[in-house]
Amino acid sequence: MTTTISANESTVRVGENDVQMFSGGSGPPLLYLHGAGGNAGWQAFHEALAQTHTVYAPSQPGFNGTPRPRWVSTINDLAHFNLEMVQQLGLNQYILAGHSMGGWVAAEMAAMGQESLKGMVLIDAVGIRPKQSDITEIFMVSGQTRDGLRFHDTSQVPNYEELSREMTPEETNTDHSNREMASRLCWKPYMHNPSLPFYLAKVNSPSLIIWGKQDAIVPAECADLYHQVLSNSTVKVIDNCGHSPQVEKPQEFQAAITGFMSGLS
Repeated sequence: MTTTISANESTVRVGENDVQMFSGGSGPPLLYLHGAGGNAGWQAFHEALAQTHTVYAPSQPGFNGTPRPRWVSTINDLAHFNLEMVQQLGLNQYILAGHSMGGWVAAEMAAMGQESLKGMVLIDAVGIRPKQSDITEIFMVSGQTRDGLRFHDTSQVPNYEELSREMTPEETNTDHSNREMASRLCWKPYMHNPSLPFYLAKVNSPSLIIWGKQDAIVPAECADLYHQVLSNSTVKVIDNCGHSPQVEKPQEFQAAITGFMSGLS
């Protein structure tokens, strides 16, 4: 389900591993990390971000076109791998953005070191356990159920017909492999790290937390929990929106992230 607009697909060597990379645009660097569903390729929101930034959208280890190194079995491992990738790409003063599981990985990366980090954007991120409810279980349900949880109102999702079409056999195999990798990374404890709030207390990089108010997977209270532990953070809650505001509400999402990035010195 790849939407290619004007990106280049390439391979980046990280250690002994080849990472599938989609990139495009020009300007300051922005690294975007996908969620547990895997990398859908270069999307419309990547293209919008690429109007002002050089956007890198890798397939993280174990997802899509990037094999899993034997030592990568946890979100913490993934964060270490990605930091090595940042060094390999030569990124400095970069924006680190991540959606859902990718937001959790981004938060772990920021906690490990923020010397090269200009700012961070967390989009409906897992990683911190909610107090009033639970993160919805998405691994033991059907693909149709997962798709239903992703959006608040499918009638407002651009190109929803393409997003919801029946997958090809190859896409089905990739989707199964992606879910298997996500389960390996996120199953126990489910979708969170009990220590993450304590790690994040030392992160003072400017951070934007974007959330769909009607997120049916990760409760909106998690936006406040991230805000409480990230001392230099702001929150943007998008109404009438589910778990993927970058897809369901692209204009509101773009306005929020552009405003944040333009304010960084």
